[in-house]
Amino acid sequence: MNKVTTVSLRNQGISPKKARLVINSIRGLSVSKALVTLDLQDKKGSLIVLQLLKNAVDAAKAKDFKSDDLMVGEVICQEGRKLKRSLVKARGRSTQFKKRMSHLKISLSKIEEAKTEEKVKPSEKSKNIIKDRKIAGKDKE
Repeated sequence: MNKVTTVSLRNQGISPKKARLVINSIRGLSVSKALVTLDLQDKKGSLIVLQLLKNAVDAAKAKDFKSDDLMVGEVICQEGRKLKRSLVKARGRSTQFKKRMSHLKISLSKIEEAKTEEKVKPSEKSKNIIKDRKIAGKDKE
């Protein structure tokens, strides 16, 4: 796969676990299918990834590629920085929790044309094995 373009978004205010749920759903899809998938999802990360994917398509169009010829190649979600916050508890105590952020990266690739000439045909040997199994199955009954 040839990478056409790569876009990234750093320190986005969504936890990496939530972002990975959305990103894994579009990995390997064509751009049009990925846009529809993200549009129909009801998750916080889908809007963020949708905007990032649209930016990637615009960057590819600037390089004279058509969106019909592109697919989502590599998608990565890494852990970004953490903001440490405290929460007031009973008896004057407090506990600390982390507001997690994530780094998102999407790479678009060109769809490679499938070779129609080289269709795999079952060999004669495998056909004979299948026939032998059917005959053996009928003899047992």
